[in-house]
Amino acid sequence: MKLQLSTLTAGFFSIASLDAASASQCRCVYGQSCWPSDSDFSQLQSLLSQPLLYPKPTASQCYSTSGASSDCSDVIANYTNGPWRSDMVGSMEAPNWESYIFQNGTIAACYPETNITGACDQGNVPVIAVDARTPADIQAAVNFSVTHDLRMVVKNTGHDFIGRS
Repeated sequence: MKLQLSTLTAGFFSIASLDAASASQCRCVYGQSCWPSDSDFSQLQSLLSQPLLYPKPTASQCYSTSGASSDCSDVIANYTNGPWRSDMVGSMEAPNWESYIFQNGTIAACYPETNITGACDQGNVPVIAVDARTPADIQAAVNFSVTHDLRMVVKNTGHDFIGRS
């Protein structure tokens, strides 16, 4: 069996903001003081064959300061289309996995229907990602994740139906 390395995206898990329970998590998440600095990410970038990616929620194209972009109609038409979503960095197969529910019941999410929340939050969409195309890219991403105690999410061509793909 031959393993083919195409585009493997390794995203560092993050949430838009933190509640009190987040402080006891076993991994460092975006917004905490343990989160790597810009210079740490610059160091990682120097080891990679592709630029770092900064994923946005799938429906973010429907939220712009100058009104919804023409891409919003594409988002609305394909919002629940798993194969369409799989082509986007940071997008999960099903939209519900992109939302983050805090212990107090509030939700950080980004819906294409802008009148639901009026805001587009990052939710469970990673804030930074690596477009890993070589074994060295994979090694650099994994080592960075281990060194900085980050939770790594690997997105490829499969899924597991419990939101980790």
